[in-house]
Amino acid sequence: NSYLQEWLPHKQTYLSVMLNMEAPPTPRVCISCGGDGIYRCTDCAHRPVFCTACCRNQHTLRPFHHVQQWNATFFKDSSLRLAGLVLHLGHGGEPCPTGGHVELDVSDDIDEGHRDPEDLVDFSPPPHLKVPESRTFLTMVHTSGVQFCDVMYCSCDGSPDSHLQLMKAGLFPATTKEPRTIFTFQVLDDFIWDNVKCGTSGMNYYSKLRRNTSNAFPHLVPVGTLAIHDTTLIPFIGQIPRATLSLQNVVVA
Repeated sequence: NSYLQEWLPHKQTYLSVMLNMEAPPTPRVCISCGGDGIYRCTDCAHRPVFCTACCRNQHTLRPFHHVQQWNATFFKDSSLRLAGLVLHLGHGGEPCPTGGHVELDVSDDIDEGHRDPEDLVDFSPPPHLKVPESRTFLTMVHTSGVQFCDVMYCSCDGSPDSHLQLMKAGLFPATTKEPRTIFTFQVLDDFIWDNVKCGTSGMNYYSKLRRNTSNAFPHLVPVGTLAIHDTTLIPFIGQIPRATLSLQNVVVA
């Protein structure tokens, strides 16, 4: 292949560039305010470094980006939730002027979901993969993986129910009553094309999402019931084609 032959002389240079990308910039300062650049976004162009406050502010409308946190030695995987990001609904990403409200999980137990016996390792999962102790979070499934996010709903007079606020934000709730798990429209469409064009099953597609979430610890990404009302990810993903096609039929009609 002539294209490969053209690339071979640059192989070592490419490897050096890729390795250098893992190192922090010098100086390691926030690109927005010049403060301590403790967070790095791997989904933003140029992999910028932010302080904690700027990381939250810059990702108000990008809640599904992957971020890493500097630990004095290297950038380790983290999450926007750990950086303090809260997803506000009803006002274009801005906080509700009335203060907003959260939907509390009324279940008694937090179930981290089914794990295969070989997945039961004797150590605590990384912080960004650990199911939060707070019961105000949502489990959000996107093409980039599975993550937890704190959500504040609009409390203005006449505001829609929580599941409708999620829908208007492009987030498909797994249930209409106190939703705790949501799927982005992008992941619904992506699964349909994978299923139609590649024959990907719901189980295999979710396995890919686990890898997208954490390539090092995919077995620690929860599968199955996630803390609320017997809401399960795998069975619901199996219903995605019908759910999305129904939405499309409504739009066409």
